[in-house]
Amino acid sequence: MKKTIFLLAIVAGLNVQAQTWNLTGNAGTAPGTHFIGTTDNQSLVFKTANSEKMKITPGGRFIFFNVTGAGQVWDKNLFFGGGVDNPTGLYNTVFGMGAFTQNVAGNGNAAFGNNAMSAITSGNDNVSVGQNSMRLTTEASMNVAVGMNALESFKKGRGNVGVGNSALGSGNLSGDYNVAVGWDALRYIGSGNNNTVLGTGSFSGMTSGSNNISVGSSNAKTILSGSNNIFIGNFITPYTSSPQNQLNIGNWIVGNNGTIGIGQFSTQLPADGIAPDGLKYKLFVKDGIRTEKIKVDIALDSGWADYVFEKDYKLMPLNELEQFISINGHLPEVPTTEDAIKNGVELKEMNILLLKKIEELTLYTLEQQKRIEALEKKVNNSID
Repeated sequence: MKKTIFLLAIVAGLNVQAQTWNLTGNAGTAPGTHFIGTTDNQSLVFKTANSEKMKITPGGRFIFFNVTGAGQVWDKNLFFGGGVDNPTGLYNTVFGMGAFTQNVAGNGNAAFGNNAMSAITSGNDNVSVGQNSMRLTTEASMNVAVGMNALESFKKGRGNVGVGNSALGSGNLSGDYNVAVGWDALRYIGSGNNNTVLGTGSFSGMTSGSNNISVGSSNAKTILSGSNNIFIGNFITPYTSSPQNQLNIGNWIVGNNGTIGIGQFSTQLPADGIAPDGLKYKLFVKDGIRTEKIKVDIALDSGWADYVFEKDYKLMPLNELEQFISINGHLPEVPTTEDAIKNGVELKEMNILLLKKIEELTLYTLEQQKRIEALEKKVNNSID
């Protein structure tokens, strides 16, 4: 009887040992049958130093206990490889060695990648994806960096977005609401706000500037500073290293401070629109315009030539007109050939001038008709 009881105890002990996980590992396990976990609706708990540090809830959520003590926010952050031991901030998610290692009080940040946001000490709602992204940022909120070294040297600000390797990456930027999409886009900017650059390498050398817009690759790569510029196209090179208020669309439509040019110009358009003839223009066009219709506004009643038909208009006598033409080789008020070649012809003024000359010619014709009729009458009377 005693032997039987002893054998049963040995068998029971073997069964108990077979159902445990040994420190040196187990053999003969069957995946799907053997597992570490719970069979009831309870969490799986992991401890260190006899204190709960992590658990997997019945719903499959990982909870990491980063600090101990009542009232601490030990279950509101998720850290894999990075993070801090004693955070007071909430809802931060960190994946990557050395990532987010200085931020104690920030909320709602997400850092993915080695050294991502490794220096930030305060700030909320930042997203950093990529090795070294936002690595040297110290205080910032609502910024997005996607790509290796994106926003790497960015110091502080809000609302900045860098997508692409080294986008907004190397210039120690302090600024707000800049957007750079593309490898090296706005890479070295140090100060500026409200820049939007879409394209690899565009504005990569600019160190300061605001309110610039660029769409296309390698635009304005060599400029050092500039503001209020719009460049659309590829490989656009401004006329100066510090452009202001410039427009360039495909190197075919250009602008300078509101003056617009169509065509390829070897020099920059005048910012004030004043051409070599001393007059101010808003539009310069190379190689001509072809259109079905042009309408020119006349600003004043006196701008049209009908004043020629007013009774007090003084018509130049024909003998004086003949003398003027003999001396000058052109009609009064009409530009010479040399002037027309040098300064061009103003379309509205020339049309008004030509109308004036036609109306003067009409007056000469009417006057001659009266003289002809008077002579005919005199001849007829002498015959009778």
